[in-house]
Amino acid sequence: MNTMKVVAHRGYAAKYLENTLEALSEAVKAGATMVEFDVQFTKDLTPIMLHDDNFKRTMGLDLSVFEITQRELQGKVELKQISEVEEVVVWLKANPGVKAFVELKQESIDMHGLEVCVNALRESCDPALDQCVFISFNPDSVKNAQECGFKETGWVVLTYDEVGEKISEELSPDYLFADTEILPNDGSKLWEGIWEWVIYEVTSLEVASRLFERGVKIIESKEVEKMLS
Repeated sequence: MNTMKVVAHRGYAAKYLENTLEALSEAVKAGATMVEFDVQFTKDLTPIMLHDDNFKRTMGLDLSVFEITQRELQGKVELKQISEVEEVVVWLKANPGVKAFVELKQESIDMHGLEVCVNALRESCDPALDQCVFISFNPDSVKNAQECGFKETGWVVLTYDEVGEKISEELSPDYLFADTEILPNDGSKLWEGIWEWVIYEVTSLEVASRLFERGVKIIESKEVEKMLS
């Protein structure tokens, strides 16, 4: 769809291992100018690109991210595809036309503390801060990110109701993310504000078209080529 922008969800995750530099690079090769990746923190507070708080699902190693240090991570062959956020930032700087939505996961917030994680992530993103958008399901972390210097932020809406709308208005983020599953099925326009909507996980051009009619200009998908066609 030429009228709809596409965020590569965890990179080109439909064809490549999610949250890897390969998945991000292949998404860009396929035409994406926006990517999303997840961030967890190791035992010694090194931010890495990872969705779960355990390496088992993606890397086959049953190990908690909170039980390994940066040095130990670098020494494990099984985790050779795991990248630190600082490495991703180097990649971003080499791809100046790419915007990255950087999602801080709740498990790391619970383990290390909200301000500690947000500040550490802000520091790691600093060399490419203009290309990084901080996002999270946690509204307090979004507020903290705004206060600590992230230039753009996004909140992942938990519930499409009055509570969710009130939080959105209070945060006034640059982007609101929402799962297609939580949206009402009445075809109505979505909440209006200073934000842009980003709806995930969209793998159907028909669904994307219907969302566009509701005012959505950005979708998030692991099916990068298909949704850019």
